[in-house]
Amino acid sequence: MVYGGGVRRPQNVVLFNAVMFNPDELGDPLPILEKYFGEVFLKTSLFAFEHTDYYNKEFGSNLYKCFVAHRKIIQPDRIVEMKLKAVEIEDMYKKDGKRRLNLDPGYVAIEKVVAASTKNFTHRIYIGRGIYGDLQLSRRRDRYEPHPWTFFDYKLDEVINFFDTVRKNLMEGIL
Repeated sequence: MVYGGGVRRPQNVVLFNAVMFNPDELGDPLPILEKYFGEVFLKTSLFAFEHTDYYNKEFGSNLYKCFVAHRKIIQPDRIVEMKLKAVEIEDMYKKDGKRRLNLDPGYVAIEKVVAASTKNFTHRIYIGRGIYGDLQLSRRRDRYEPHPWTFFDYKLDEVINFFDTVRKNLMEGIL
């Protein structure tokens, strides 16, 4: 049996966005997302973003969040350009110097869920152009499971089920 080394092409992944906004300030962000990232084929319900007040000074207190999966298959390294595009979009929709939209793109892979971040931290890996890969969920026991550093909202059952459904669509080639 011959074992080859060398560089291997990574498997394709599905682009998603974690979307936070104040509906009083912005309205429905889905048309914005579809304009720049492509068709949304699956989304979670909209839920109140109340577990931290970190964003309240900038966005106000009426914050909502959802996760959306785009009908966009990418190579994992393209998440860098997706995050840079998200920052650009956030800037386009600012009002009085404050963001009205927070976009955190990431990807769903067969074995993991990775978010892109502009902030470094101990568990984040630099992937280029000022962007870090942030492993949020890993596949174990036939389900995505969180880590000690996983964001609160990525741990919600509906969100984990959402990522499981996206994974199933990726594996079945439905996208």
